[in-house]
Amino acid sequence: MARYMHVVDSKGRVIVPSKIRDRFDGVLIVTVSLDDGYLNVYTSSQFEKILEQFSELQTSEAEARLFRRQIIGEAVECELDGQGRISIPNHLWDRIFVTKGEEICFIDVYTSVEICSKEFYEKEQAAAESLSELDLSAYGIRGL
Repeated sequence: MARYMHVVDSKGRVIVPSKIRDRFDGVLIVTVSLDDGYLNVYTSSQFEKILEQFSELQTSEAEARLFRRQIIGEAVECELDGQGRISIPNHLWDRIFVTKGEEICFIDVYTSVEICSKEFYEKEQAAAESLSELDLSAYGIRGL
């Protein structure tokens, strides 16, 4: 969908791009991602579906407990302020190695939004395979 750059202010707030903001009804759920270096942002209804899936996991399995702890336990509800900003707690910025005053990326991946540092994004893009080298047919994606 798109990538947007914004700077984290001195209070840990960041402006949510207006095209993303329109999807969230004023409330965003921010949590850690399964991919290192990223935070995921969900609508309340998207996060409810995630909670339902996690409620079906066996709590006797260590991996399931770890996932619940990381994804659900670290999640925070962030309300948009009058200037279109959200305040993300320091512990989540720390998870993706972002400091105040640093530029970050909002990456709209359709079903959710990802947040990472601009530096991390640029390094990851430089190291990534060329799109022409990727074989997406195993995922049922054709015609790109």
